Amino acid sequence: MKNKLKFELNDAQLDVVIQIEFGGKKVIYLEWGRGTGKSFILAYIMLRMVQQMPGASFAFVGPTYQQILATMLPSTKNALKKLNIFENIDYVIGKDGTKLGYDAPIYTPDKWNNIMHWSNGCTFQFVSMDNTSSGRGLNSFGEVGDEAVLFDPVKLYNNVTITNRAKEARFENCSLFGAKIYASSTAMTKRGKWFTDKEEFCKLPENRKTHYFIKASAEVNMHNLQDGYLEQIKAEAPSELHYRAEILNERPTEILDGFYPQLKPHHYYVDEENDYLVSITGNYTKASFNCKQDCDIDKSRPLILSIDWGTFSGAIVQQKLPNKHRTLKEFWASQQSDSKDEEDLINDFVEYYAPLPNKTVHLYYGHDGNAKVKKGTNETYGDVLVSLLKKKGWTVYDKSKRKPVAPHNDKYILINMMLKQSSSRYPAIEINEYNCPNLIIGLERAEAKEGKNGIEKVKKDERNSSMNQAHTTHLPDAFDIPIYSIYKHLLKPAKEYWDLPTTM
Repeated sequence: MKNKLKFELNDAQLDVVIQIEFGGKKVIYLEWGRGTGKSFILAYIMLRMVQQMPGASFAFVGPTYQQILATMLPSTKNALKKLNIFENIDYVIGKDGTKLGYDAPIYTPDKWNNIMHWSNGCTFQFVSMDNTSSGRGLNSFGEVGDEAVLFDPVKLYNNVTITNRAKEARFENCSLFGAKIYASSTAMTKRGKWFTDKEEFCKLPENRKTHYFIKASAEVNMHNLQDGYLEQIKAEAPSELHYRAEILNERPTEILDGFYPQLKPHHYYVDEENDYLVSITGNYTKASFNCKQDCDIDKSRPLILSIDWGTFSGAIVQQKLPNKHRTLKEFWASQQSDSKDEEDLINDFVEYYAPLPNKTVHLYYGHDGNAKVKKGTNETYGDVLVSLLKKKGWTVYDKSKRKPVAPHNDKYILINMMLKQSSSRYPAIEINEYNCPNLIIGLERAEAKEGKNGIEKVKKDERNSSMNQAHTTHLPDAFDIPIYSIYKHLLKPAKEYWDLPTTM
């Protein structure tokens, strides 16, 4: 860490440095689009924390431990390389560096497998929102995190903020002593509203001296990007909405009169097997991220697999549990973008759930599944799926063979009654937030209209080639199919009293 180097900061990055080093700001929120330089500035802040406070302990915060391992750590390590900071030289991950001659930290952790240990004794403890104990034992001198729109603000306070309490007289004049720096692209779902609301919070008179909120898009970082980058990214973007939100940092407008008006953030949950994830820290591959990381599966019950296919194929995995219906995971494949089809979708499902001892699946699909594969044969597309799953060793119960199309209006009434939970008659709907990110966007952005037979789901985006099909109604359709089929017997009493509001 002794080598000097020069690098050029963009205006947004420079603003952060000025506010930290000279502006007295301790709490900073960065709402930056992809390509703006979040990873670099967060790595720079981490390095400055290490330089200012040798031996201090900090929190490295992510939405889930899986995302810390799979997304945040790789980008952080790449950014640190640009600062001439290298793994296994300047820091180690998942082990005690004192055995390599590193200085000991002020506060020695009980375990090292979720620790980034720097040569001067500093440590960053990986803390995730899905693990209430991941911040246990931490006396933090500061905290830094990414993908903050995915955080639960209550868990952030309980798991992280209250640990930012460490005292050391020699650090009290350091600009990053007690700092809280959080970054994210703009919120695509209702969950992230807490983060974007911080913009107004930081403007309050009592907060202006110590709090700062900065918005920026990739346009501010053009000198660090390849020529024609924005034009190329726009051309390759899965949708105009995606490009404007993820790259230009424009907040999407909220769909008010949607098909799922009762869907709220409290329907989303996180339940990961963090002991397993921590055990693979520093020694994992893409194949390591399978159903072993999920705690929400009842291994004694069959899985429900529902598929909506076409040029875009979407699959949703669910389970029927006592008094609740749980959505576990999404899969999707697009023949247009990645040449994957429904067979690849089945392979992805089989590989992810390979560790399960009970390989029983209840298969659901839309009316297209009952169409004949070829003229002159009786084999349907649904039959092909059954055959694929059986060849992979699964016991399959086809629940959609020769079943009629479900009316939109009836699905609308039933699912919203279940979401509303105004009666114990209806099982609660739960959705795994981090395993179903595209489904949630699709559900929250699904529009509704008044049709000749009642409320209908608006499907126009499925025909819009500029739209990211993972964010249209394909995945919500797969979500609907088993719920309606399994619980439609509850519908008759509901229809007698339901007034079909589109906003509630």
